[in-house]
Amino acid sequence: MKKKGFWVLIFLVLGFIIYDYISTSREEQEALERAQEASQIVSEEEPVEEAETDVADENSEEDTEASESVLEDEAVDLDLEDGDLTEEEIESLVEEYSGGSNENSGPMIQFGASPGDRAYDFYLEDLDGNAVSLSDFRGQKVFLNFWASWCPPCRVEMPHLQEFSEENEDVMILGVNVTTSESNLDNVEEFVDEFGITFPTLYGTEELFYLYYVESLPTSYFIDSKGIVNEAVVGPVTKDILEARFSMMD
Repeated sequence: MKKKGFWVLIFLVLGFIIYDYISTSREEQEALERAQEASQIVSEEEPVEEAETDVADENSEEDTEASESVLEDEAVDLDLEDGDLTEEEIESLVEEYSGGSNENSGPMIQFGASPGDRAYDFYLEDLDGNAVSLSDFRGQKVFLNFWASWCPPCRVEMPHLQEFSEENEDVMILGVNVTTSESNLDNVEEFVDEFGITFPTLYGTEELFYLYYVESLPTSYFIDSKGIVNEAVVGPVTKDILEARFSMMD
């Protein structure tokens, strides 16, 4: 009887061991299957991440294009037709206004006041009808600025010019309006009033735009106290730029 009870106990123990082994194996198999399924899910999601990366790249390209567009908008192109004045007429103007001192000659693309050239003198009317010439300010540094009321970069730049003018009496700022591009000359006076401009504003002429080769706005010239062009700039300038440039000029 004791032997029979002993063997029953042995069988129970063996049965428990076998059951535990089978259960453990089954759990391990299920865990392995779950791991494989998870791996498949991750693998399927990878293309989504790539797609998101592609979208990010596209957004980056759009941002770059937008930045380039902003840079391109720093100056506004003018439509000055070559046929308005003949090359001979322009050469005659250069000779008349420069006294033959400048070396700009040949195709129109070479016209304009370059650094080292004597700035072309001119006689223009201001808003009150007074005659003003560049030579009136000989002995004084001059910032010659060509602008138009419809030009967005000109509007951005103008407060800087006015503030600089108020703080630097030793530098004369001359604003020349590109009148040939204005739909109404009343816009010029309204622009001056809007920005509280106190430095001279002059009505420009087509001949002068050719002489200074104004093909984009704003276009500006740094002129030293001897009437020599120090630098030509296309696009808006800031007060800091004006202060830095003129501090290095005679």
